[in-house]
Amino acid sequence: MLAERAPLPDIVTGPAVFAGEDACLTVALLMGLRGVRPGHPLLIVDGANAFDPFLISDLARKSGMAPQILLDQIRISRVFTCHQLEALLQGRLADAVRRFSAGAVYFSGILDPLLDEDVPTAEAGRIFRLIPPVLRALAAARVVTVCACPPPVTMPGRERLFPALCELAPWVFEVVSEGEHPQIRVTCRKPAAATWTWEPQIGLIAPRRWW
Repeated sequence: MLAERAPLPDIVTGPAVFAGEDACLTVALLMGLRGVRPGHPLLIVDGANAFDPFLISDLARKSGMAPQILLDQIRISRVFTCHQLEALLQGRLADAVRRFSAGAVYFSGILDPLLDEDVPTAEAGRIFRLIPPVLRALAAARVVTVCACPPPVTMPGRERLFPALCELAPWVFEVVSEGEHPQIRVTCRKPAAATWTWEPQIGLIAPRRWW
């Protein structure tokens, strides 16, 4: 669908985790968009508050399509609290996947709601335990499943959340920008070590975070 493609393997099975700098949000989005087909949109669970319609419009124009065509292939659910994330994980997301026949699900900042200092550590851990079965179910249904973890990925008392997410994912990537006119270095940590370099032809390498 898109002319702009991050240099990643053509086949990524199971949940994939992208971490590193904020540019990981863009690389993960591009991976999620690979799963989009006519009638099978991308569902975005936006815990990072980072959905950027200007970035989407730029991607569409670079691919010679009207921005609205690409935007119409995306359904977004903004997640501002850990309990909104919990509600999605406990059934609302599965309902949306069925209703829209989603081709892909992209969790933007899947850990962000759990790293809120106002959320008790035990509560964050309880909600985190809902994540693995949801990711496995999506992968089993052949839904492209992508998680982005922009910084920070941890806080005192929650040091195990990010490593646990990486342990359950068959694919883990680290994303770093380099140079004055940034190149993006994508390093695969799992299942096998590999590194790719990407020179984006888009204006925004990292989406705006709408704090």
